[in-house]
Amino acid sequence: MRYGYWLPVFGGWLRNVENENMEPSWAYVKKLAQRSEQIGFDLTLIAELNLNDIKGVEAPSLDAWSTAAALAAVTERIELMVAVRPTFHLPALAGQASGQHRSHQQWPAHFKRQFSSWWADEARKYGVAFETT
Repeated sequence: MRYGYWLPVFGGWLRNVENENMEPSWAYVKKLAQRSEQIGFDLTLIAELNLNDIKGVEAPSLDAWSTAAALAAVTERIELMVAVRPTFHLPALAGQASGQHRSHQQWPAHFKRQFSSWWADEARKYGVAFETT
């Protein structure tokens, strides 16, 4: 059995709790990833969203790709899994990047269709066509 968690890139995941004491900052997620690695967690999933759908679109959130790359430099074994959204990336190119070897681990890609197709307003804000059929 492997243990993992969703990295709180939005300052937590609860919609009904205003402040979960999980700050969306590099300092916080670095400390969390290093500590979770120390106590035996196997992986963390880093959600790729351009807007914060949990705490509100005006609330801060961390970029998945740069956060994952930075965490790779300060962790040793925890698997960093970016939830790639094909709405914003060509799957073949994202898959190519996922296979590139890094210092201590392979870069895994987490392809899930639901990440790419549920938030039409966000896609349109970034100029991406959003199909509903």
